[in-house]
Amino acid sequence: MSSASWRPVTLVQLDIDELPTAVLPELSPGDRVWVEAVKSGQIVGVIEARVEGNGISKETLENLRRRFADSVPASVNCPNESLPKATVVIPTICRIPAQLLRTVDSLLALDYPDFEIVIVDNRTGGVFGPLPEFPRDDRIHVVTEPFRGISAARNKGVSVATGEFVAFTDDDAVVDRNWLRVIGSRFARDPEVGVIAGLVLPMELQTAPQLWFEEFYGGFSQSFRPATWSRRLLSGTDKLFPYNAGRFGAGCNMAFRKSTVEKMGGFNKALGTGTLAKGGEDLAMFIEFLVDGGTLAFEPAAVVRHSHRRTETEFMKQVAGYGTGMTAMYTSLIARHPRLLVALASRVPAGLRILTRPRDQRSPSLTPSYPRRTLLYQIEGMAYGPIAYARSVIRTRQQAR
Repeated sequence: MSSASWRPVTLVQLDIDELPTAVLPELSPGDRVWVEAVKSGQIVGVIEARVEGNGISKETLENLRRRFADSVPASVNCPNESLPKATVVIPTICRIPAQLLRTVDSLLALDYPDFEIVIVDNRTGGVFGPLPEFPRDDRIHVVTEPFRGISAARNKGVSVATGEFVAFTDDDAVVDRNWLRVIGSRFARDPEVGVIAGLVLPMELQTAPQLWFEEFYGGFSQSFRPATWSRRLLSGTDKLFPYNAGRFGAGCNMAFRKSTVEKMGGFNKALGTGTLAKGGEDLAMFIEFLVDGGTLAFEPAAVVRHSHRRTETEFMKQVAGYGTGMTAMYTSLIARHPRLLVALASRVPAGLRILTRPRDQRSPSLTPSYPRRTLLYQIEGMAYGPIAYARSVIRTRQQAR
């Protein structure tokens, strides 16, 4: 799709129990709309529609109602007195200060009785000015982590956290007002759950590369249904479990009991954004936690909105980086736990089938538009991943010295 023909995709929420005549006077006939279906206050699915006249057709609205009529909202929130104290950690290199401030503002608006915000300044090199001026609030704490990489920054956040659980988000994301209450309620209700991931949706689809991210990956989240994973619950039912880490969640919307992170030894400092390995630190934690017998939950009512990369150059760099991070992550698992080699090798054929399968249904897009070369960038990144991890380990050891 040429830049000249590109028009933004508008995000619209509609309650399927009270579907009105959806009038969108600010849009033009033919404009694309992603309709987020809401039931009992929770997003239960997304479809794409076209504007007809000055709104969305009755036929589309009825299809929306029928498609998601059986969806059952998952969230059951606990009263304030039952909720544990929480720490929210934001690692940052302050690439876009306005986005970081927006993230902090969304956290300050959370509906949660007892929480703190730990901003970890991970800028290195001594050439940066001060961070932006944050709102005056006793819940905000700023700490510095000179060791380069998001894993080191997250570990620093955990080390100073005073909450019973630690929730992580990124400086290019905005959290829903109910986000922390959903997570805290699940931890309070279910002591067996040690890790929780939530739903990640796009903040906007203003540029073609932002849409490409949703089309190529299916976004950060592939489901709107609650789920609970463990070796006990899923033994033998999933050929890739627990190594298909992308299905569990993403680093911009995850939470761990503090004791869980400490028991696991923290995030691998040779993985993640800011290292030569590019990514994979969150996925490695998910997998290692499940391999060790832990229970991980997905709570779709815990919503985070993410600002995807806006330009083609940024998008392609991200795709290559994600490919590198994925195979770097698997390399790290084998290096740290050699016993996993056989299990991982036996899942390679199924993993390759998923990698090469048609991506037409990974997002609501009726006409996927990402460039064909996107897959090549991913494969190129994947080929470099094992080398990247080896180099990252060496650099991490040098930094430690």
